[in-house]
Amino acid sequence: MRNFFPLFLSCLLVLSGCTGEQPKAKPQDYESEFPVESFIRTHLLAENGLLRTNVTNRHNEFLSESIGLYLLFLVERNREQEFADQIVVLTDYFLDESNLLSWRVEKKNEELITSPVNAWIDDARIVHALYLAAKSFDEPTYIELANNISESLSTIAIKDGLPVDYVDLKTKESSDVITLSYLDEAALKLMPNSSNLYSNSKNLLVEAPTDGPFFAKAYSIKDQAYTFDDEINMIDQLYVALRYEQFSLSTDRFYTFFKEAFETGPVYGRYDRSNGTPTVTYESQAVYALAVFYLLERGEDELAEMVMKRLRDLAVQDESSDYYGGFIDVSTQHTHSFDNLLPLLAEGRLLGGYIVP
Repeated sequence: MRNFFPLFLSCLLVLSGCTGEQPKAKPQDYESEFPVESFIRTHLLAENGLLRTNVTNRHNEFLSESIGLYLLFLVERNREQEFADQIVVLTDYFLDESNLLSWRVEKKNEELITSPVNAWIDDARIVHALYLAAKSFDEPTYIELANNISESLSTIAIKDGLPVDYVDLKTKESSDVITLSYLDEAALKLMPNSSNLYSNSKNLLVEAPTDGPFFAKAYSIKDQAYTFDDEINMIDQLYVALRYEQFSLSTDRFYTFFKEAFETGPVYGRYDRSNGTPTVTYESQAVYALAVFYLLERGEDELAEMVMKRLRDLAVQDESSDYYGGFIDVSTQHTHSFDNLLPLLAEGRLLGGYIVP
């Protein structure tokens, strides 16, 4: 890895906009211990190393969210060469000259087009993975790349000392809203101590109001006000609950709500904030995967195991199916990279891993 990494690192600042070039390494053959990873590698991991968003209408769309989650998995499982290969993909396709990352790459007419906007949470997650990999694989160039992205996150991508959801990479105009689930404590504590981002982010959660068991969705820096969704998305709520636990803040009321919902089952994807009743009839694999992380962070290992069992039940169970292990509706082929990568990470965490997505 040390032989090729400095070569492409020297080119990072000129790789932006559109590119049709292929990365330097194709995905390796690998027999995974997790059926969901086999599904991901067979159906979502393209020959050029990019991760498809789905297998139908968004199969030519590739997200920084996906590569960040996969990088966390690879470093946790000590897969050094594959991690290095994905960093080549990251720098070839996603890294902007600002040292922030485009949130989406899309293939149109055989050209790969990068979005001119980043997403704080995706960049922070990748920073987290890079710092962990630098230590695990003894690779200092990962620290250099992580520091470069961190520097931009703590200068370009903040407002009034707080992270913002996104920045226009061309104009440098930014959002004035921060979604609370974006406050990734694991990434923030690894960033250089040149700003007050960590303490400001924690204070934002400390001061946030709750409504019954539910957390606020976002904070408007311009209005200095928190906002709630009327229809509660459990993915958002579990992500925020996980952030609270990461910062050692109480989530007892939400835990009680979740535990009761799970025990009476199932946990649905959305709830009415005013009365706590479900507004949809579907379960979400991402909800259960995030619940595993949340419960393990709380020390509720037994309940986390039970939730993981329910999560595994939602995957394709037929071992003769080409989709075995995947979280996909076989009849419609509806799936999403997020809904497969989060369960994959949860499998690793439950085996004694340390990653928080």
